[in-house]
Amino acid sequence: MEIRKERGLVVVELGEAHRAISSLPTPPQIARIAFKQVDKDFSDTYEAEAARVRKALGEDTAVFLTAAKLPESFGVRAEGPVSAAATVAMSPTSCVGGTINVAVIADAPLSKWGMVDLLRTAVEAKCLAAVDRLARCNGMRSPGTVTDAVLVAVPERQGESIHHAGPATELGQRATQLVYELVVALDAYDLFERALGATRREFSQAFAALLKEAPLPVKEGEELRELDKFLKDPNVWALILAASELDAMGTRGLIPGLSAEEFKSDSPRLVADELLGVALADYLGGFQAVLTTYWVERVKKRGAFRELAPFADDIMSALLASVYLSLYKKAYGGERQ
Repeated sequence: MEIRKERGLVVVELGEAHRAISSLPTPPQIARIAFKQVDKDFSDTYEAEAARVRKALGEDTAVFLTAAKLPESFGVRAEGPVSAAATVAMSPTSCVGGTINVAVIADAPLSKWGMVDLLRTAVEAKCLAAVDRLARCNGMRSPGTVTDAVLVAVPERQGESIHHAGPATELGQRATQLVYELVVALDAYDLFERALGATRREFSQAFAALLKEAPLPVKEGEELRELDKFLKDPNVWALILAASELDAMGTRGLIPGLSAEEFKSDSPRLVADELLGVALADYLGGFQAVLTTYWVERVKKRGAFRELAPFADDIMSALLASVYLSLYKKAYGGERQ
């Protein structure tokens, strides 16, 4: 297998004829796999663009399209008889933006049923990686994006004696591991943004709203540097991730005793979100940070910045309060070493 990279295009030359099965219209026999970059506002059909790529490279070409930068978003891994190549672009909070493309090449005598089983295995690994990277669609867990594509290729010279390639088989286990690791490794988005549904810029804007209420002598960007210090602590991340997962479950109505409608309206019956926020504030700044969090909540209710999903909202308030308190102590003394 040989890989050629250029700006906007990656071509995986397989070196021999391969049988292929894919979620995309693909020739039954291929000699190469092309990953082609398109504009983010791409409006042509897949078929038309794929035809142009095949005209340039050969009709025996499987074609993936992505709006992600190439070759930067491309990766490849191999273990034993299995290789996986992928491009990954997942937007922070939506399943509409981005694309995950996965190609699995197995040097094994898979039958058509075995190839379908391996395709299924690759899809499941891709979905698991997307969920573990907190991919979301309308606040709910998302198994990927709406334009994902997966392909499995097997050398034509191999026979067709293997009918099973699920995750319980050695071949399937290797494919699962390779695809999962690739998708996770290539996902370049900020996990903070994806976990809380708010950008760092929005964090700064919310912090600026606090400064209007109670000014502090801080330099531009100092609040983000302080935030990053907190985010070096795995315990802080544990609470952030817990909030993200609880929001995803609540949005689906999967918190026992609480309907999705109640959750989305931030029902007064739900107090665990406030408990989680208080726990984070207390961990980062003690009782003073807890009191500051209540102040942040009052400022927020006056429309200073937008509300997030229930658990993320209280975590964001706790982070804002803890950052504010830390910078206050630096400016006026009393900072704990």
